[in-house]
Amino acid sequence: MTGVDIFWVATGLILYTYLGYPILLSLLTAGRRQPTYEPAAQLPTVSLIVTAFNEEDVLRDKLENSFALDYPDHLLQIIVVSDGSTDGSDDVASAFETRRGFLFLRQQQNEGKTMAQNAGVRAATGQILVFSDANSIYATDALQKLVGPFVDGRVGCVCGELHYTNPKRAAAGMGEGSYWRYEQYLKRHESLLGSLVGANGSIYALRRELFQELGAAIISDFIMPIRLRLAGHRVVYEPSAIAVEEVAVGFVDELKRRRRIVARSLYGLWTEPGAFNPFAHPLFVFQVVSHKVIRWLVPVLLLVMLITSVEPGLARLSPYDWLFGGQLLLYALALLGGLLPVGVSRLSLFYVPAYFCAINLGALLGLLAALRGQRHTVWKPLARADTD
Repeated sequence: MTGVDIFWVATGLILYTYLGYPILLSLLTAGRRQPTYEPAAQLPTVSLIVTAFNEEDVLRDKLENSFALDYPDHLLQIIVVSDGSTDGSDDVASAFETRRGFLFLRQQQNEGKTMAQNAGVRAATGQILVFSDANSIYATDALQKLVGPFVDGRVGCVCGELHYTNPKRAAAGMGEGSYWRYEQYLKRHESLLGSLVGANGSIYALRRELFQELGAAIISDFIMPIRLRLAGHRVVYEPSAIAVEEVAVGFVDELKRRRRIVARSLYGLWTEPGAFNPFAHPLFVFQVVSHKVIRWLVPVLLLVMLITSVEPGLARLSPYDWLFGGQLLLYALALLGGLLPVGVSRLSLFYVPAYFCAINLGALLGLLAALRGQRHTVWKPLARADTD
């Protein structure tokens, strides 16, 4: 295989994961509509589990929002697990201990989000477990909408819809918002096709009896839905169950987040060999490889594209001269998007390439971290500053 052949293989895989896969999903789900569910005769009891590490700035608003949700008080338990917080998060949570149905737990050590969730579930009493982050604000009817699909006994996990706000109009936030709308499109159609590939840690729910405690290195909102799907349960998307978060502020924040997510997801997927068994789960393997695995390999494929196009590009062979020049232009615009003043970097000409390169550089670092055995079990809140 020549360098030119390798170039087109890499290019084809990138185009497939970003364009071909969404088109295939659209074709495979043509004519299908988001299902509606009859209201349950009796609403289930719900335990809303909020994990927090140094979330003093947002935790009070999260708890006030949780207590204001349109869900019967006697059916709702709200649990906050402080994962060894060293700021005022514990004091904020403790102030709510007189509220009905509220439970505050503290882990003395910062053991990571997954371990905090395990602790919360051990204390949970609800039939349905709902997992959320401290900076996720729910729509008033979010819980009612989230539990609706559980009237179908085949449904084991429900993922709600996350909306990003960008009040400071950060350039990285504009890129993240656009990218997330693309991801929502994939989630809607994957759900219509059969099952999601992972959930969203800000707003997802599962049946209490299906929960399994996971190790600290496992990213729970990715691996738990996969386990349920492999066990024969459906993992569905409910776009009317809405949570709102403020976007991460800077490209560096997004890079770090992507590195952590990819490293943990790769390790978690490695522990679930059934996710790659095409004989037992052909459709799901197709989704996992198309949506996740190839996407994580995009930074490697981008490097392959660049390297294999250097020689024909410099030799002015058409169309490689244009393709090589286009790649250099993309990276130049991305660099400018990260360096230019905030006002200029908000132009799509700069923030789109900058965000694309930031998430793929983060994915590359995540791949390398996973190969080195790094697990990123502990966490910290993303910066919430005024500028990039």
